[in-house]
Amino acid sequence: MEPHFSVMFKYSYIYAIVFLDLISISLIIPVWGTHLRSLGASHFHIALLGSTYSFLQFLSGTPIGALSDHYGRKIVLIVTICICAVAYFLLGYVKSFILIVLIRVLQGCLKHSQLLCKTLVNDQVPADQQTTIYGRMNGFSSLSFVIGPIIGGHLMEKSEGFYSLACSTAIIFLINALVVYFTVPNTIVPKKERKSASPLSDLMEVNWKECWPAFSLKMLGAAALFAYFSTVGLAMNEKFNLSPSEAGYTGALQGLTGGITGFAAGKIENIIFPSKNPFTKCFYSFIMLGLGFVGLALAPNLIIFMAAMVPISASSTLIRGFNNEIMYEQSSSDHKGLVAGAGASAAAISRFLAPIICGFTMDMFGNNSGFLLSALFSFTAAVLSLCLTKKSKAHVE
Repeated sequence: MEPHFSVMFKYSYIYAIVFLDLISISLIIPVWGTHLRSLGASHFHIALLGSTYSFLQFLSGTPIGALSDHYGRKIVLIVTICICAVAYFLLGYVKSFILIVLIRVLQGCLKHSQLLCKTLVNDQVPADQQTTIYGRMNGFSSLSFVIGPIIGGHLMEKSEGFYSLACSTAIIFLINALVVYFTVPNTIVPKKERKSASPLSDLMEVNWKECWPAFSLKMLGAAALFAYFSTVGLAMNEKFNLSPSEAGYTGALQGLTGGITGFAAGKIENIIFPSKNPFTKCFYSFIMLGLGFVGLALAPNLIIFMAAMVPISASSTLIRGFNNEIMYEQSSSDHKGLVAGAGASAAAISRFLAPIICGFTMDMFGNNSGFLLSALFSFTAAVLSLCLTKKSKAHVE
């Protein structure tokens, strides 16, 4: 195995792509709803726009993954990043809600940088180092959501603040495209003989029955987290009367915890999860995630509430890496992008449905029920993980 620093430096281009992609998004996400409201959009219109974006991510994840299998990760990354850069610039310029909807439709179809980075890991990184690399990717992801909102908040306070944010986001996207162009190896994705030249014909060649465990766990994990994100802001405001800035600091704490966990993922895996079976690792991680949600629901004060956020952030970071292990273990070498795209589509289903289910549950049973719903999704995923341990190729150790 290569030395620690050698491994980190060797794949630093992947970390850079992930970090630039998410810090650009984190600049604009916190003020997105406020900007739409200033243009006259209702809360319903904003929610509908978000659901439409998620639905398009669901539809487009699999085709984008298939295209990357067929033409290579590098070219698909560059094209989609450049188009998204133009789209973000236009978002800062246009004032019509209809035009904004059209731009978001384009972004929903093409914004799949994260899934393509995950397939890059599987293409370039030896199997025994992938959990460490995934962990560091998640660490940089969390770090971006600590830094981005702070910078974005300062930019938003200036004259024409949203336009400045949109331009900054577009510039970072273009910088990322240059990083991809100069650093990503121009390797040919290995392929078997194909019956058709069309990348979409690969859909018929994948053994989807072997992939359902990864998709199921990805959907349940995403449902737990999206229900949590739909609940936590409102809960902090109503339970503890936190101001937006104070709530922002708690979010930064969560991002910092996720970052630390991500950077230490390799060591955590070796110390806490000696089993090589990714389903076993998912089982314990989902248990920890569910207990964290229960802690939020039962927290009598802010200190315990924030303490419960630590295992949530840590376990969710680990779960993303372990689920990627499962997904790529169950897919053939020439269809990994396609399967990764289908996994992103599965998560998009949860992103679309979980907030709706959570909102209905909270209306019926109160704010804490949202956290308990997240716990239910987590414990269901834990039980499923335990039942599936023998499906892994690593179950005999």
